[in-house]
Amino acid sequence: MPGQLNELYDGGLSITEGSTYGNFVSSIDGIVAIEGGTAPSGGIISGRNQADRFLMGLLRAFADAVLVGAGTVRAEGGRALWTPEFIFPAAADAFRELRRTLKREASPRLVIVSARGDLDPDDRALQTGALVLTTEGAAGRIRATLPPATDVRAISTDETIPADAIFDSLAADGHRTILTEGGPRLFGQLLTSGHVDELFLTVSPALAGQRGDQSFGIIHGVDFGRSPRWGRLLSVRQQESHLFLRYQFKSQ
Repeated sequence: MPGQLNELYDGGLSITEGSTYGNFVSSIDGIVAIEGGTAPSGGIISGRNQADRFLMGLLRAFADAVLVGAGTVRAEGGRALWTPEFIFPAAADAFRELRRTLKREASPRLVIVSARGDLDPDDRALQTGALVLTTEGAAGRIRATLPPATDVRAISTDETIPADAIFDSLAADGHRTILTEGGPRLFGQLLTSGHVDELFLTVSPALAGQRGDQSFGIIHGVDFGRSPRWGRLLSVRQQESHLFLRYQFKSQ
């Protein structure tokens, strides 16, 4: 990595080519999404911690594509871009240098999974350009509403979108190294199907609380019961009271 990134990450970071890795920030009590997933939960829970934002940018800089669910896009309120320099502008030049070294495109491809196509065409990320993966039943309606810069691709004949179909579509475009930033439903689907290799988890020194179904953990909509998925802890970093954990997962 460029010297500035090595210094900021305290020793450098490498991501295995062709891997899929997730990134979340959690409260002490295990919450990553609040207000039913409609709020920009990451910034709220992390307290907009600069070390966490730097890590988000760094992980994006390694990726061919950033994979998110439509709910994650809606929760950001139309302002966000899923690029390294958007989340941590101070390292923009170093992020660009890293991507050149890795022979990546200028920015990772934003890929949005949406079975219903409930997206705002005025959203900044859609105006800039993204790829929306959806169903055959919704594709025509979505194409008619979203800006020309965004591509819409039907990858499922059903009302759901299988994880295997998502990764087949990404591979067809040459996207092999994939970062997913959620939300919890999509991440649960990816983990269940064995597509997650690593998880970067920031633990913020916050207690979010929980009431009814308005707060979610990293996984929502999936219950592993008495057969939990086990990760192997690869590294622990600390910045003041925030912890930065890295786990590796094996395919089940």
